[in-house]
Amino acid sequence: MKSLIAIVVMYSLLSNPLYAQEKSGGAQRASAVYGEFLGSGLIFSAHYDFRFARKQNGLGMRAGLGFFGGSGGGILTVPVGLNHLAGKGPHYFESGLGYTYATFTDSEDFLDGSGSLLVPSVGYRFQPLSNGFTARVYLSPLIALSEGGGWLFWGGFSLGYKF
Repeated sequence: MKSLIAIVVMYSLLSNPLYAQEKSGGAQRASAVYGEFLGSGLIFSAHYDFRFARKQNGLGMRAGLGFFGGSGGGILTVPVGLNHLAGKGPHYFESGLGYTYATFTDSEDFLDGSGSLLVPSVGYRFQPLSNGFTARVYLSPLIALSEGGGWLFWGGFSLGYKF
C-alpha cells in the first residue's frame, strides 16, 4: 500500500509538463503550492495542486506530505485527491474527494500503527488569474477506512502561491 501511494504521488508531481518558454496566445495550466493547516494532512502538510486542462478552473489534482511530532514520535501523512473549481476567477467554489494515508508512531508504543482516511471537502478558494497569493478555506469530514470506522467533523485552511 505504501508503494502504491508513493507511485501515485510521484506520478502526479512528475506528470505536469514543463516548458522552457511560454507559448504565446495559449492559456496556461493553473498550478499552486501551499501549506495546509488541519485539513487532509491532519495537522500541517505541504501540497502541489494543478488543473488537468489548460484553464484556471475545472478538474484538478493535489498531492502532499505532512508531518507532526517530535522526539517522542509523530504522525506522517500522505494526502492525495481530486478537486473541482467552479466559478469565475479569482473566486471559486471548490469541491473534492481525497484519500489520506497516515502512520502513527510513539516512543511509548501507545499509538503505533497506520490507517487510511476518506476526505470529501467543500469550500472557497481565492486564486488569482495570474501568478500570486492563493488561499483556501473548507470543511472536510475525516472518514476512517478501518474495521471500527467512524468519522470526525473537520476542516482546514491553506495559504500558498499560484503560478
